[in-house]
Amino acid sequence: MESMTSRALLKTTKETRVDLATRTPNSIIRTQLPSTGTFSRSSRPQRQVIDTLPACQDEESFTRRYFASEGSIYFRKCQKYPRSILWRCLEENKAVELQCVDLSKEEHEHREAALILRLEIPGLIRRHGVALADPVDQDILHVFLLTRSNELHTITIRPDAFCRAEASGDDLGKGYKSFRPASFSISNPCRLFALSSFELVIALDDGRLVRLTRSQGSDGSSWEELAYNDGHWGSSLRGLLRWQGNNTVRYEGELLDQNTAVAASQSPDGRHILVVSINHTLKAWNIETGKVGFSRDLLNKHREPRDIPSVMLDPGIFTVMQILDTPGSRNGEEYYLVTFSPQRSGTFKFWGIRDADRSENGVRDLFPDDTFTLPNPADGALWTMAGFHFMTGLKGTDLQLWILMKLNQRYDVYCKHFDLSESPDVWIYDLPNAWQKDTWEMTATSPPKQLQPAKASGLDSAGPAEQWLSYIVTPGRFPEAILETSLHTYSQGQDISIPAALELSLKERLSSTIGSNIKFGGDCAAFREAVESEWVRFWHIAIELNKNRWGPLSLSCDEHTGLPWLVLADACSTIRAFTGAESVTWNRTESLRQLSITSSDVAADATANHIDEEISTLLEAAEMFRVSFTDRLLESCEVMIKKELWQDSSYSVPVRTQTFYEFCDFSGEIGDRQFTELENVIDRIGGFKRLDTYLFQTLINQLPRAFSAHLSGLVYTTFGTRVLIHGAQEVIDLNLRILTNLLLLVVFANVEVDEELRRPEFDFAEVYMMLLVELKRYQLISWLATTNQAVPNLRGRDTTEAVTRTKPKHSRQTTVLESLFAVDVKPRAYTEHNQSLTLSGNIEDLLVWVTGGGEPSMTLDQVLVHVQCHLLKTGNIPLAISFLQFQPSTAWATYIRGRLCLLRVEIDQAAIYFKKAAYNLSRPGQIDYSSASASLLTPLDASFFSTGLLNYYSHILSLFETAHAYSYVATFASLALQFLPSHSHPQSSSSAELATPQAKDAHTDLLSRLFYSALQISDFETAYSALTRYTDSALQHSALTSLISTMISRGAVQQFLSLPFPTLRSAVEDILIEKASGQLESLANGVVVSSRNETEMPIPWYKVLYAWRIKHGDFRGAAAGLMERLDSRTKLQANKGHPGPRRAEGKGDDLLDDYLILINALAIVGEEDGWVFVGGGGGGGGHGGHEAKDPKVASGRRRVVTLQDLRRDYQQELDRRSIIENGRFALVGGEAEGAGEGDVEEDEDEDEMDMR
Repeated sequence: MESMTSRALLKTTKETRVDLATRTPNSIIRTQLPSTGTFSRSSRPQRQVIDTLPACQDEESFTRRYFASEGSIYFRKCQKYPRSILWRCLEENKAVELQCVDLSKEEHEHREAALILRLEIPGLIRRHGVALADPVDQDILHVFLLTRSNELHTITIRPDAFCRAEASGDDLGKGYKSFRPASFSISNPCRLFALSSFELVIALDDGRLVRLTRSQGSDGSSWEELAYNDGHWGSSLRGLLRWQGNNTVRYEGELLDQNTAVAASQSPDGRHILVVSINHTLKAWNIETGKVGFSRDLLNKHREPRDIPSVMLDPGIFTVMQILDTPGSRNGEEYYLVTFSPQRSGTFKFWGIRDADRSENGVRDLFPDDTFTLPNPADGALWTMAGFHFMTGLKGTDLQLWILMKLNQRYDVYCKHFDLSESPDVWIYDLPNAWQKDTWEMTATSPPKQLQPAKASGLDSAGPAEQWLSYIVTPGRFPEAILETSLHTYSQGQDISIPAALELSLKERLSSTIGSNIKFGGDCAAFREAVESEWVRFWHIAIELNKNRWGPLSLSCDEHTGLPWLVLADACSTIRAFTGAESVTWNRTESLRQLSITSSDVAADATANHIDEEISTLLEAAEMFRVSFTDRLLESCEVMIKKELWQDSSYSVPVRTQTFYEFCDFSGEIGDRQFTELENVIDRIGGFKRLDTYLFQTLINQLPRAFSAHLSGLVYTTFGTRVLIHGAQEVIDLNLRILTNLLLLVVFANVEVDEELRRPEFDFAEVYMMLLVELKRYQLISWLATTNQAVPNLRGRDTTEAVTRTKPKHSRQTTVLESLFAVDVKPRAYTEHNQSLTLSGNIEDLLVWVTGGGEPSMTLDQVLVHVQCHLLKTGNIPLAISFLQFQPSTAWATYIRGRLCLLRVEIDQAAIYFKKAAYNLSRPGQIDYSSASASLLTPLDASFFSTGLLNYYSHILSLFETAHAYSYVATFASLALQFLPSHSHPQSSSSAELATPQAKDAHTDLLSRLFYSALQISDFETAYSALTRYTDSALQHSALTSLISTMISRGAVQQFLSLPFPTLRSAVEDILIEKASGQLESLANGVVVSSRNETEMPIPWYKVLYAWRIKHGDFRGAAAGLMERLDSRTKLQANKGHPGPRRAEGKGDDLLDDYLILINALAIVGEEDGWVFVGGGGGGGGHGGHEAKDPKVASGRRRVVTLQDLRRDYQQELDRRSIIENGRFALVGGEAEGAGEGDVEEDEDEDEMDMR
């Protein structure tokens, strides 16, 4: 990769950038510190807990709010969590931001230091005016701020303030103090150095030093002040008089004396303050006497005063001095010191300090004849050193020198290792030889190339807008603040409005705003070009904002863990060791010749180095080949790769690759020039004849393969997990690109390269399948690493709810890779290896763990289904649909497809999947389906698998019951019943199992579920069949009642009458009699019988009873039931004078119709047998009743009513109606007449009610 290998020096480490934007709700504690002025309105800090900072409207406000002018990482001496504190100056030095960047913590540490403290200062913080310190014996942090108003602010923060919002309020309210030293009244402070929590050194612009001390009980409101000067007569005047000349330097708008310190440290014995001044000198100030012990030029040269201006240091220089804490004999020296001078293209000097108070012999230049210079950049530009640090290895066997070089916004990190294991006692004297022998190594710091996605064509269903939107919002590409500001800048430039953030998500607002600026004019091609143009415009705005985030600020090295850090303008970076194929990818072939193999399983010989050189050349050729592809060819290749990876193919490998080649049209897309360039690169390793299976196998073996399952007692922090995920995304992108490039090269070479030019040892089919297997793994991991989902907030409710007084959010956006897999990866211990190595090891662990490498019994197919189960469990249906492309064709995956269809209410398709998976999932197996399903299945659900089809189908019908899909409940209940022992082998002895309680319960449960599901879908034949198979008489009677009621209420009377009920006729009749009797009794009492639904008419159960008896030839019984009806109507008329409302049945039959039906029924019986019993309170069971017209006749008396009686009563009713209709009745007074008229009116009212 040309962009990755532009340097000749060997690269051995990789920078992993992490943005500092929080993704946890309510995690920014914004505190306005009070002013100490006389007219200050408040003496207490004003605190606010927020999710994110307000959106910026333009680039200027964004830069001010998010880009730091200074920053570094402070590593606390107290080895307790939180230990690593990142601080940054923001808002044009009006605010300082603090946050914990520890990667790991002890398992027993349940606090999560995820809060960001943003302190807004009254006034401006001076450049180099921030210092942090902490006492070894106390778990507190002190922050010292030096402002342009010449005030020293002391802020005491307890570590709990990074964990709980309430704690931050308590700390800042009590721990914020200010102090104005007297020296500041005549001189301005320039730099602040914290020697400890109780001792500060401040450099003044007149060249003096001010030492401030306080007791341990002091809160910072008062300090003891002591000023140091060089003792010359001019030093006393510098504080009173200001003049410009060669001895002054202008910096930050102020004149600085050449004696002004730019670096200060306390000697290990605590007796001296070592200082480097602008005038290129190193001095030692005795703390007790205030006198200079020695003074040396940084290059140990004698300089005349007139020569000093030419070598004066830049007042804004970063690191220029460090006290070395290394093992070995001191040989009379109390300690060693290293200084840096920018002279001679950057030179280091090593000093041995014996007695800092002796000017002549107390300090010596250890190597006066040797020169230790900076590495030479290959491009020849004027790079400057922005920081260095000597770091001793964890075991004290090596020494590392880390250097940060920068050129504007560009930067490089160099490292030189010194092996101390052979001569730990005299290492310092072997330094010149080691410096010359050990070459510089580099860190791969090239930013990821911002590629635009290919233009959409007919091969891709997604249009340019969908492609751009998906690409831009990919996790890790842009922080949300960048996109928000870019959207505002774009809308202002195009004069369009943005939807409110509360109404739409950021993704929706991007699509809506940019889409609103595009008009369709009827030409589809022109419209696509317009869409592309607008998104490109927005893209460039985002790129311009984003590129300034990577400006380097400082280099920090953690001596405790051995991990180097870079602090950038709006990010920070860890420097980790290479993983797998990163070394051969980022280095040129000539650089790899410098690489010494140290792995225990690979011999450090020339053969191994030669293999790496060949692999590097092969990767370079494959990358160059793919870069030459057109957009259409790239898109065609993506389509074919997806087909090859995730669709089953029964064709041989040669046929598949030939189809691949022809579909992509390599012969038409790849020209002679491209082929010649490819040959030229391949010829460096011997041409295509050098390609063999071993070369590809060696490369694939360099990808992460093994999982480290050791116990370290550590867990990743929230920030550490982000670093892990960012590092994993880098490795995923790189390995995915490598595998894709090689696959395309192999497909092309297999067709284009002649057989005689191939090596016999090159098994093309084997290499092709190896690449496909690995590519399948990384396609999966890439999807997991670039897909976001909402997960619960880890910090819970109690952290901020009491502070914000608003409804807190309890979810955050994170990748599926982080939420599902990263939580299971434990940090490796950094006791044996530094954290730079263990971090890379954990990245490899994560990639192996994702694809099942951490569990010997876990296959890739099971991992794929496990991810899908997780998405279904968390309700991420859109993501589950997107992830379907990765699902295998196993029975377990088929079952999960059915679960997804259920959630999407695709019931028919779900049933197909469940049936397809039935056989394999019901067979005995070793899979723990509860854990394999990411808890989608409960342990009870999982018990139905691998135990036969009976249990499997029982589980499936439960799913359909939950989905209210009753048709498939009935289907799977019927299937389950087939596998009961008595049904499978009705003649065998196994049918005796049905006699066991478990078998009986299963049989009864399945029949009940079959019956009631069939009722729900009006499948009465199935319900009747299930009813007849009941063995419990009580349940059968209850079900029979439900069947009759449901069938009649749904109008299935004819179907009901057609059912035979061979053994249940009497039960059916009893149920009908009970319902009819109750209805008729209500009618006799004047109560209207209504249905459950007001729009439906009540069921005339006496008619149903009559039809049932007629159907079964019981004509006298049918007539008896109708006599009940006549009896009820007669009772209703007899009770008409009773108080209260008199109501009849909702829609009754006419009395004449009842007479006719009765006469016909008895006529069928015959004249001799045409009679029924009347009275006696009999029910519809055949006794009937007919009240005498004399109201004095007791209702309990029984008599026989014959066919002739009914005919006579029918004729009398006809005559009565005829008289009324013709008006032939006497109008005479008296009660009788009045009563008769009332009867007529009541009958008419009753008829009207019947009609209604």
